[in-house]
Amino acid sequence: MKSIKKNSILILGLFLLGSLVLSSCNKEEDEPPVPPDTSGYSNGVFIINEGPFQTGTGTITYLSRDGSGIEDHIFQKANNLIPLGNIVQSMTLVEDKVYIAVNNANKIEIVSLKTFQSVQTLENITSPRYIAFEGTDKAYISCWDNTVKIINTDGYEVLGQIDVGTGPEKMLHDDQKLWVLNQGGFGVDSTITIIDTQTDQVINTMQVYAKPTGIQKGLNGFIWVMCSGKGWNGFPAPDDTEGHLICIDPDSYTFIVDIAFPSSSEHPEKLAVDNLRELLFYNYTDGIYKFNMNNNSLETEAFIKRPSMFYGLGFDKVGDVIYASDPLDYVQNGMVYRYNPENGSVIDSLEAGIIPGEFLFTEKNITKKSD
Repeated sequence: MKSIKKNSILILGLFLLGSLVLSSCNKEEDEPPVPPDTSGYSNGVFIINEGPFQTGTGTITYLSRDGSGIEDHIFQKANNLIPLGNIVQSMTLVEDKVYIAVNNANKIEIVSLKTFQSVQTLENITSPRYIAFEGTDKAYISCWDNTVKIINTDGYEVLGQIDVGTGPEKMLHDDQKLWVLNQGGFGVDSTITIIDTQTDQVINTMQVYAKPTGIQKGLNGFIWVMCSGKGWNGFPAPDDTEGHLICIDPDSYTFIVDIAFPSSSEHPEKLAVDNLRELLFYNYTDGIYKFNMNNNSLETEAFIKRPSMFYGLGFDKVGDVIYASDPLDYVQNGMVYRYNPENGSVIDSLEAGIIPGEFLFTEKNITKKSD
């Protein structure tokens, strides 16, 4: 396995603070960090590093899609070394802006995709988790006060909120509907709230299985949801329940497929889909598993084997690469691994920040300045 090495910032005095070093070269840069092709961070992979729980700051790592360069702390470098905040949960891109949910800091940081300089900060957003968009004018933020906040992306104003289940997490926007997974926060929920994005009214609350943790749309238009089941991996309890992978008809809200996992003490997590929207990938206790949506049975062996479960999981549809993360001891910098989706072979690995948890994949040509 080859490893992508990172360079560090050279601090020779106050006048050099904020200088940038890319791992693909050793040249010092005095300007704000804009990749050398001047297209901004528009064709690569963002690694969202949560940062140490309750202390310190989360960070963002940027990786060129071809693996030739990696840059750490890009928010701090572009914003006069101001910390991003604790905990960095997720990122979402709309047009030429990136929305960053910073959970414990109760804020959404909005930055330019080209320069990563701050454009706006939305304060007093209670425990934001994930962000979805209705077109380019309206954003939805799942929050752990059991609401989904509605944001006007032109004036960066909170328009209102929608009451949902407990601990809403990931969302899927599809055909003027917003599917909100109510995972339960520090407890357990077993519902999906479905919102009409034209009226911002709840049109259905589906009862599923405990802790829905991942959602994807298949090629045939059906909605696939991974429910982890009650319990925590590594801490089995008598009342634990098994996970379920379910397929939902988005028109009738009925289950088309319902597959139970074999163990109540081992809980599947996350859900990624390939670029053809035919294969699903998920984390399990001994690695990454693959599921063909044309089948109705789970694989019995891991597609990518490892001694313990990965933390983060993503699929780069542009590069056709599986991304997975390992936070190690949750104190030191974690690792990210890239895999071939055809055969599961490792492509390479890289060191990221503390607790790499999510990924954002971009491919965008920027023709105007973001700010």
